[in-house]
Amino acid sequence: MRSKTFFVLRLMVLMLSANTLWAQSYVIRNTKIVTVSGATIPNGNILIQDGKIAAVGPNIPAPKGATVIDGKGLTAYPGMIDPHTSIGLTEVGSVGATQDTTEMGDFNPHIKASAAVNALSEHVGITRENGVTTVMAAPAGGLFAGQTAILNLDGWVTKDMLVKDSAGMIINFPREPQLAPDATAKQREEADKQWKDRIELIKKTLRDAQAFAKLLDAKVNTAPNLMLAALVPVVKGQMPAIFNVNRVAEIKAAIELAEEFKLKPILSGCAEAWKVADLLKTKNVPVFLAGILDIPDEADPYDVNFATAAILSKAGVKFAFTSGGASSVRDLPWHAGTAAAFGLSKEEALKAVTIYPAQILNVADQIGSISEGKVANIMLVDGDPLELRTHVRHLFVNGKPVEVSNKHTELYEKFSKRPK
Repeated sequence: MRSKTFFVLRLMVLMLSANTLWAQSYVIRNTKIVTVSGATIPNGNILIQDGKIAAVGPNIPAPKGATVIDGKGLTAYPGMIDPHTSIGLTEVGSVGATQDTTEMGDFNPHIKASAAVNALSEHVGITRENGVTTVMAAPAGGLFAGQTAILNLDGWVTKDMLVKDSAGMIINFPREPQLAPDATAKQREEADKQWKDRIELIKKTLRDAQAFAKLLDAKVNTAPNLMLAALVPVVKGQMPAIFNVNRVAEIKAAIELAEEFKLKPILSGCAEAWKVADLLKTKNVPVFLAGILDIPDEADPYDVNFATAAILSKAGVKFAFTSGGASSVRDLPWHAGTAAAFGLSKEEALKAVTIYPAQILNVADQIGSISEGKVANIMLVDGDPLELRTHVRHLFVNGKPVEVSNKHTELYEKFSKRPK
């Protein structure tokens, strides 16, 4: 009896193992494939095994037991990437208990976003609905806000989602003073001094981090310092310094600071990047461009936010779109689509939400295009993914199919059936 029970249990394990192996293989066939990094394939197949893209091409047979998805009439694109969000760190803006973006004080470089991410956030499903499969979750607040985490939007816990931990250091560059026109000379002088004092605080901290790095390199026995230790990869150029900036003066000052300390800078926000596009190109500084759908300042042209991406592209600046926040990340495709309607080519707009953010964040070997060996983050859509009327029909994240549904779609289905 005991041997018979053992045999049955072993058979069940083998069957479950076989089913697991089969479930890890998928073939998307008969679909147009926009690889982004290479030529578009008018009618081809994509083989997915063990979460990775195993093969892409016109004639790829389906392995035995693979799940086959017919993509006839649809187009395959790589999942989109938003490189600066608070997804997983915030839920309801008006409820303080759901906010975990900001720590107390100005100096928190040792804080990691990955330690606080809520993998089961409602924003995850809503964001995936429009084809965004990867985000960078970033802390906020203070001068040194902390370290970011790049996440694929599927998983029970953060570990399941993590593409790269400590992907960048958020530095909230001090805002340039904006005084009323009737401000006195003394008021302007005081405001300018306060601004420069805040910048000097950043510089002093970076100098301390450089000194601490030298002690570590020399193997000098020194007291532990979590904050300075977290900044060592930044001052060594091993971790990007992501500066939140908007005005021209902030952009210029951040670039000068990065040059002084030999940092690897990325500028995020950049409302006035259009005014210094040539400088950004000359200094080879990449940009996370936000605010495409924002209302411009009164003194600026009505279409300045729409057209900034085209200006940067023409100047040769490497940039990626970001929608910012958490609930607004679902709008990422419309940022790129709007820019494409105001001078940016559709090819560049698509790259700015796929391969370009992956390149800027140094994860293009894993995500950002439909290429062999990369993680299978793929969307199958019935139109142009940057247009509002397009629907995502199938979605793969981390090589697994995920439901294209969320709280919004559930409520729509529920109330569309309400008796008239």
